[in-house]
Amino acid sequence: MDVRLSVDLNEDGARAAVISDGQRERSIIVLTRGGTVAAYLNSCPHAGVRLDFGSGNFFHRDGHDLQCGVHGALFDPDSGRCVAGPCKGSRLVRLATRIEAGHQLVIQDVEKIPGRA
Repeated sequence: MDVRLSVDLNEDGARAAVISDGQRERSIIVLTRGGTVAAYLNSCPHAGVRLDFGSGNFFHRDGHDLQCGVHGALFDPDSGRCVAGPCKGSRLVRLATRIEAGHQLVIQDVEKIPGRA
């Protein structure tokens, strides 16, 4: 099952979205940078908590790395790899995506996405 979300590829940033396969809901991170888009499960591999901890803010004060709001782990936004913190070397769960019609982000195989990292 695929889920479609509208995205603005011209607006850099990260936002939380909730998707569902009809059985379970999952929080995801939609990251747009330089006309590209990536999506990750919004779950820290260290403790399984949301990175934004409900605040909607994903970035470290450097403006580049994603940061877990609970324990401060830092993640490279391009690869999802943890570069600092208690889960160093682990990765965020990257979701399979594609873009349709220029502004529709399709999250593929939603039923296969784990509930947490």
